[in-house]
Amino acid sequence: MNFDMALFMQLPCQIFQTNRPFNDRSADDMRCGDLNDDDFIRMGITDISGRVNPFKLIRYDLSNVYQSFDAGFNSQIPSGWSISKDECIEILFDEMKELSTLFAQDNNKYRIHELIEHFHYGDGAPWRSMQLDLAYKDIIEGIGTNDTLLKINESINDYFIYNKNIRFDIFTAKIVRDIIYNTWLPKFNRSEDRYNGLGISVHDVYAQEITLIRLQRYALSWEGLLHFRGQDHFGLDKTDVTNKIYKKFRFFRIWFFLQRHKDYAFKPFYTNFSAHVRIEGGI
Repeated sequence: MNFDMALFMQLPCQIFQTNRPFNDRSADDMRCGDLNDDDFIRMGITDISGRVNPFKLIRYDLSNVYQSFDAGFNSQIPSGWSISKDECIEILFDEMKELSTLFAQDNNKYRIHELIEHFHYGDGAPWRSMQLDLAYKDIIEGIGTNDTLLKINESINDYFIYNKNIRFDIFTAKIVRDIIYNTWLPKFNRSEDRYNGLGISVHDVYAQEITLIRLQRYALSWEGLLHFRGQDHFGLDKTDVTNKIYKKFRFFRIWFFLQRHKDYAFKPFYTNFSAHVRIEGGI
């Protein structure tokens, strides 16, 4: 016998959303072109590149002076020659790509390189890729990173086991939502994400939502479908670049400079990803 589940609520139904909203243009990491030379000096961020001085448009005559991880900002500035702003931009983006290999080794560097290219030429348009969707699904379902999925599955399963009423209403959905708030949401913060390009490509997951697409109860079992949607900002805020660890990396200082200096003002953008995930249980 097939007990098709009767619902008070209409599906699909959103069962969770983070407090931080999607498409949040007010976030500091979505600003661009809002700082001048004096602002960078006050923040202590003046040693931007090992190849050029982007403040004065000078290319250094020593090709091997830069390091990916710097001990400080007091090293002697080499001499050089004047270049155009366009030349300076190309050098900075090339240097940014090369330095990204610290966080995306071997065949994984394509992930961050695609995003750097989009930062260069995308004019702030949103970005997504099938590879990022698949990586998001892997984290949602992965051992050690599937806390949210397990708790959703367990809470719905317990409801069907301990309640004779077959209906799953809006009040029960709220119980599931409250449980999700106490879970570890899926993020790209595994140890391998430090070198596979995902940790730097998706610096954090700024906003997430979970939607119940389908939920069906049968005589001795049930099954359903969830849709996870996430969004990050490919941009840096002031706290990112003044962090005592991150500020030592030229990669982040170049990124921040290209985004926030008024004469460059490359636009940050939303990185979007999503995944459909099955849930099921027995009664």
